[in-house]
Amino acid sequence: MGPLRHAKEAGAIVCLAVASAFAQTGTTIVVTAPRLDDLDLMDTTSAADSTTIDREAIESSGASSVPELLQKKANLLMRAATNSRDGQPAMRGFGDNSHLRVLVLVDGHPASRPDMAGTDWQSIPLENVEQVEVIRGGQNVLYGDRALSGVIKIKTRRGEESGIWLQGEAGTHHYRSGAASFGAAAGNVEATVGANAYRDRGWRDHSESDAVNLNAGATWYVSDADTLTFRASGGQSHMQFPGPLTYETMKKHPDRSGNLGDEFNDQWSGRATLLYETVRDWGAARLNAGASYCLRKPELSGLYFRNRLSGYSLAPRVRLGSEENFAMIGADLLYETLKQDNYWDEERRVRESWAELDRLSAAPYLFGRRELPARFAASAGGRWEGAATDNRYVQYKHNQLLPNIGPFPNPNYKHPPDVDPAASYDGTIRKQGWAAETTLSWRPVDETEFWCGYDRVYRYPTLDETASYQGYPLSDPLNENLDPERGNNYEIGAKYEDDRWMLSLTGFLLTLGNEIVYDDTQKLNRNLGETKREGCEAAVVWTAGRYGASTRWSFVNARLKDGENKGKRVPLAPRANGSVSLWVEPIPRLRLSFFYSYVSARYQGNDEANRRRKLDDFGLFGLGAQLSLSADATLYANVDNLLNETYATTAYSGAYYPGEGRGFRLGFRLKY
Repeated sequence: MGPLRHAKEAGAIVCLAVASAFAQTGTTIVVTAPRLDDLDLMDTTSAADSTTIDREAIESSGASSVPELLQKKANLLMRAATNSRDGQPAMRGFGDNSHLRVLVLVDGHPASRPDMAGTDWQSIPLENVEQVEVIRGGQNVLYGDRALSGVIKIKTRRGEESGIWLQGEAGTHHYRSGAASFGAAAGNVEATVGANAYRDRGWRDHSESDAVNLNAGATWYVSDADTLTFRASGGQSHMQFPGPLTYETMKKHPDRSGNLGDEFNDQWSGRATLLYETVRDWGAARLNAGASYCLRKPELSGLYFRNRLSGYSLAPRVRLGSEENFAMIGADLLYETLKQDNYWDEERRVRESWAELDRLSAAPYLFGRRELPARFAASAGGRWEGAATDNRYVQYKHNQLLPNIGPFPNPNYKHPPDVDPAASYDGTIRKQGWAAETTLSWRPVDETEFWCGYDRVYRYPTLDETASYQGYPLSDPLNENLDPERGNNYEIGAKYEDDRWMLSLTGFLLTLGNEIVYDDTQKLNRNLGETKREGCEAAVVWTAGRYGASTRWSFVNARLKDGENKGKRVPLAPRANGSVSLWVEPIPRLRLSFFYSYVSARYQGNDEANRRRKLDDFGLFGLGAQLSLSADATLYANVDNLLNETYATTAYSGAYYPGEGRGFRLGFRLKY
């Protein structure tokens, strides 16, 4: 543990140096309101293919969860193995474990876990979300590890509205949800508190889920140029895992379960963030700090364990200059811990092994932008990131754990039992990576922009890609030779936007070395040779008063470039997926909407040889209606999977996970 302690001390020194720089910069104040939560500059100065979903769009989407919102409004492919409140986001042609290449931030603090598990969407209720921004493509310079194929930035509510806000929903499969919040202002402080809960029996057998969450937020306008924002949330959730089916069973009985209802996860989690922003005559600055905690108690195929995660982040950023011409310096510090106890029995009385893993990463970066003649602009940046992970795992000798074997005493029983040295380990692994980007953009008129750019991207292995500690043995329990993924991303794009139209087209080429995959033959995660992803993404949005339409499509050719499967398609990566939505207001205050999504056929997970049956392509239809009784009262109804199509969201080696069938929901929103 010694090397990590030294790294922590170094991180503390960096924090003190940044704080000192803040204090010595000057105190002259420009009397103008700061652009809250927008000092990352991605929206205005770094050309990228992005989608922003504001509160109005969230309320009109008909979605009941963040994963469903991302599918409907951002055309993200979400691979759900349980229900619509779960799922792995996929961008730019990634298949198995695609979520490991997408960074999810909630109020600036990472919601992506340090292990291979997906984001806990149940702890991010949609009722408490103010805005979601999806940025596609390599974003490692400004956001760091995992931002290899994109970033999902979620901002929660923080007390900008005074009054009482209520929402309730009911639907098929005994679905019920409710939310309430209260906001108030006193002087230069705005605050809000809220609660939400839901319960869903699930479309499939043994797919029940429920959650209760509490949240609070406050904003203190210290001056015309300084703002302090605090947000916190916490709650409890439960989710059953219905498991996979064979292809034949899925086609005949897709609502069945692959188990007896004895696989599930109980979880308790909490998150808090603090954001300080300032605008001065020399530029602007931001300091984002966050902390999170999660306790999981799952039951999985005879595996009984407790898993505790905690994370602490500190992200200072200073911009010198104007929004058009500037130099920016920043740093991201992240300390994450994982502790796990594995038990022999369901009652969790006999501990057979335990693990403690700690990772500290530190990443300074530079970024700048300069306007050029003839309405051209150039931006460039670089980041270095180092990570040190302390790995400790202790497994006891199994023949010494139980005092009795059936009715007979165990002659080998020993308390405490001896450590099994062949399966245990204690070591520190250090990895490092660097990212760079450069972009040239041209805006011939205010409504039109063209850009081309290059990104050097990377991703560190997760804790359980490197180390075996969860009951799934690897041939090498601590694989120190597993290298980070590294690659090159090239983009060219164009965008037009006025009061009625938004059109965008982006082409990209991503070559990735050392892509990490699980090798079922060798029973460990290993680095592949080179993979290649080339494609384009297109979007059109049209609004005309009382009606409008939008569509977004992604086309990707993702292939393996080395090894025995050279030239084969990347498993689980479809060639095409897209969405179309239409809406109309036939009479004032009544909005009718239509939604369609499509995913093309793709190979099953783990099928690098492309020999198994493909997952069938599918298209889903949905309808929605929203009636505004007044400015403060709204009724709405939604139908998902209108034609009740049978389809699979994902599959591995002949095990299929069906998507949800037809479902109805009714709801209301009230504001006082």
